[in-house]
Amino acid sequence: MMAHKHFSIKAADGESYFVIGDIITFKVTGDETNGAYFAVEVVSQPGGGPWFLHTHEPQETFYVLDGVFEIYGQDEHGAKYAIRAMVGDVVQVPANVPHGFKNVGDGVGRMLRLYEPAEPMRRFFQEVGIPMPDRTTTPDKMPEPETLLPILKKYMTLVESP
Repeated sequence: MMAHKHFSIKAADGESYFVIGDIITFKVTGDETNGAYFAVEVVSQPGGGPWFLHTHEPQETFYVLDGVFEIYGQDEHGAKYAIRAMVGDVVQVPANVPHGFKNVGDGVGRMLRLYEPAEPMRRFFQEVGIPMPDRTTTPDKMPEPETLLPILKKYMTLVESP
């Protein structure tokens, strides 16, 4: 069994990407956790979040740091649900359960998201995202859904596709 090392990540540190309208910053990767989990900080503008319901292999935990989000989806019986999550709230979505999220607040929202296990979500964000070395300059425009669709389908199942 490999021993874990203690480490810390400063607020301004982490590889950042512009992903479908949100800024995703890697905080803890599978490299630091022996693949156990992957943690990202998400900065989302009002109305931000994926425009599609999807599933993926890792379970996903949402921890709201700022703002108000709606985590929505379908349960195992196909019934739709929506959970309003505010600062300090945690929402857990099991692996392979259809879900999505949206910033429903009036201002910029932030959350910490955890994926267990760590992969393949890091590869997904690296492939679909636009690198943001300074974490502030967003691209002039987002890639078209037709460009994103093959990448999305590579890493997840789209329940309601773009």
